[in-house]
Order: sequence, then structure tokens, then C-alpha cells
Amino acid sequence: MWAYDVMQNALIAGILIGSICGLVSVFVIIRRTAFAAHAISHISITGAAGGVLIGLSAMTGQLIVNIIAGIAMGLMGDKIKKNDMTIGIVLTFFLGLGVYFLFLFQNHSAGGVMSILFGNILAVTQEQIHILLIICAIIIGCFLVIARPLLFASIDPIIAESKNIPIRFLSIVFFIILALTISMACQIVGTMLVFALLVTPGAIAAQLCDGFYKSMLVSVLSANIAIIASLIISYEFNLPTSFCITSLMCLFYFLTYMRNVLVSTPPFITKFIAKKQHN
Repeated sequence: MWAYDVMQNALIAGILIGSICGLVSVFVIIRRTAFAAHAISHISITGAAGGVLIGLSAMTGQLIVNIIAGIAMGLMGDKIKKNDMTIGIVLTFFLGLGVYFLFLFQNHSAGGVMSILFGNILAVTQEQIHILLIICAIIIGCFLVIARPLLFASIDPIIAESKNIPIRFLSIVFFIILALTISMACQIVGTMLVFALLVTPGAIAAQLCDGFYKSMLVSVLSANIAIIASLIISYEFNLPTSFCITSLMCLFYFLTYMRNVLVSTPPFITKFIAKKQHN
């Protein structure tokens, strides 16, 4: 199966996106910005539709609108955690605008927009891979510079601010990174299922690790394993790749959650389970 160019492109794109999503997912969990990530992912619909409407590619329009939304959310700083209502209103406006853009496509082909909605990793082209490589380089470069102060600001923003760490600037940079990551992830799972790669890897790492760097490693590995395994499963059984990715990510989280439940089970229950297994 790996002899086909389509599968090779899908594998390269999957590894790039899985690695970046794994890194960003850890900060999404730490900063508790899952709803903001959800909002940006749905705003992608408007960006994709608007981009195609004016003659740009769906991904270009998506990148532009996501970055604008990310900067706006970053300017809100830590208030974003307490301002879900505002995010919801902004999300509603952009979704309504996106529906209007899609309405304008009723007599035209909107395949590019639909691919953003539901994702299609098997349709990734060499040109898109080049774009993904550039975005990956930008994100990794930003993390190399801001990872430590961003972690400090995420855990305790009050003390970080007292140490003259630029909280607002870090928030803006993080949301730009989040916007870029969502634009990448939508190529695989689409805006409807992007949470699978933005939240679940970090949540899995939080269940298994107590260190920051270990969490990032586990998060990246879990995302990549799910993507590669999903490519194999979807090829062998003719299933949608995005469905396989989300299913495996949820399965991984369930297994890690159950592991923690069993590890923290009271001794007498553990002995009871062991006795039953012995019988």
C-alpha cells in the first residue's frame, strides 16, 4: 500500500500534522482553551468558503480567517477562560457568515470547502505538503523560543506577570499557533472532528505522565500512532480515515483512563478482582 503516491503523501502529511497537534494539544489542556480551539475550528468553515468565493484556495482562506480569529482571542489573554459567552457569540456570527458563503455556492462546486468540513488525508497533494512543511517549521520555531515562558504563564499567570513575562504577547502567539495547527489538522479530520487531534493526545498524556517533556513525547506518539494505524485500517477495510483516527484516539484515551481507575482502585477491590481472575 505504501508504494502508491497517494498513501505516501498521506503518511507524510499525517506525521507532520500528528506531531504538531501532539505538541499543541499539551498546551490546550494546560491552558484549558478547548472551547476556544473548538470555536476556531468551526470558524475554518467560513474561511474556507470565503477563500474559494474570492478565488483563493480553501486552505488559504482558512489560514487567513483562523489567524485573524486567533489574534482576536489572544488579545483577550486569560480573560478568554472566563468569556465563553463572547466566544460563542463570535462563533455564531462566523458560522452564519459561513452558511451564507456556502449558499452562494449552490450553483457551483464547493468540493474544496466540503473537504475542509470532513477532511480527506488521501487527497493531500505535494503542494499542500510543502505548505504543511512551512507551517510546521514556523510552529516549531515559535515553540523553541516561547515554550518555557508559555508553560510558566499557563500554569501561574499571576506570578509570571510579576516576573515581567509578556503574558498578552505569549497569549497572542499561542493562539496564532493554534490557528495554524487547526488549519493543518482540518486537512485530515475536518473541522467537525478536529478535536480528536487537538485535545485527545494531550488528555492521554495527562493521564500517563507527570512531567512536561514526557507529556509532549507521549502526546506526539499517540497522535502519530493513531494516524498511521488509521491509514492502514482505512486502506485494508475501506473505511473513512478521519473516522478511524477519531475512533482510535478515543479508544486510547479510554484505555488510559481505565488504567488510572484500576491503579487507584481501593486494595480490597483489587484483591477481589484478582481473586475472580484466579478462579
